[in-house]
Amino acid sequence: MKIILLPLLATLTLANYTQYKPSEDFAKYFTTQNCSQILDKFYYIDCYDYNYKGTKAVAYKLEADNLKGEQIKKRPRFEDDTNIPKKYRTTWSDYKNSNYDRGHTLSNASMRKTTQAQRSTFLMSNITPQNPQINQKVWNKIEKRERQIALKLGEIEVLNLVNYDSNPQRIKNQIAIPNSYIKIIKGNNFKECYKVPNYEVDNLSIKRYKFNCDVLTSNNHQS
Repeated sequence: MKIILLPLLATLTLANYTQYKPSEDFAKYFTTQNCSQILDKFYYIDCYDYNYKGTKAVAYKLEADNLKGEQIKKRPRFEDDTNIPKKYRTTWSDYKNSNYDRGHTLSNASMRKTTQAQRSTFLMSNITPQNPQINQKVWNKIEKRERQIALKLGEIEVLNLVNYDSNPQRIKNQIAIPNSYIKIIKGNNFKECYKVPNYEVDNLSIKRYKFNCDVLTSNNHQS
């Protein structure tokens, strides 16, 4: 297990952002037992798994001030995460002709205050094979919801959990396809949770995928 802090980001503040440190509730997902490699990206923390060649958990803080005002509109290119050993690394071309989107675990639109923050979300370690409808419709709506809550409350902490089957299907380069995604949104006297499958659905309303956060267990699933 390796813990990596990018030299580029090894300062206490970058522009309007402060370095993210997970709360006690979220920190338990970022352990040497759960992660092959813990990637500290300054703006967020990523629990990367070598077997799945993908993330298992990504946590971060959203502040209203960073969601207001001018935002970076131009999307950067996807980048290989060179902090991961090459044999466990993924690249944007692995997704070509896979019928899956390059799905952001931490949304690009939630980190657009600076170019550097936005670029961090385009690292392939933040990407998993996501059903196009889920990525572009349901999950996108939930991402918008987290930003709305951050703007209302002033600040929130978010944990995204990526769930896999014990023997998952895989795309090119042996990248595992998740079976579902969980988003936990936590603020002052506030908590909201969603679980979304990674296949096409009939109901696009995010209310359908909201669940009681109290039933969330430590193995990333609902009890």
